Amino acid sequence: MPTGSVSYGEFEITVHPERNKLGAWIASVSVSRGAQTVIDVVPMTVQPEWLTEEEAVRDGVEWGRRFIDREFNTPQSRSWVAERSHAENWFRNTEESDGSETRVSDA
Repeated sequence: MPTGSVSYGEFEITVHPERNKLGAWIASVSVSRGAQTVIDVVPMTVQPEWLTEEEAVRDGVEWGRRFIDREFNTPQSRSWVAERSHAENWFRNTEESDGSETRVSDA
């Protein structure tokens, strides 16, 4: 069976379509970065069954892209301490600028 392979950024997604016991197509997916395998032969849980080999390959590639985006391309959030500090600075600056504008308009 042919293997589908796609580059996605610095990752390589490899899809092995195969038939299950019922004759439907499923995809085994592996994701690698350079020589390092990030994940191999996933999904191992319940997965869709496809009527054609091409559909199984397309599904495997889409699954690989979603996995990469979720695990590696999602920006890391800052800590709540940094968020609070940022908010306090913003409010303080807003308060100070509102106060100076009020004084100028009152004069």
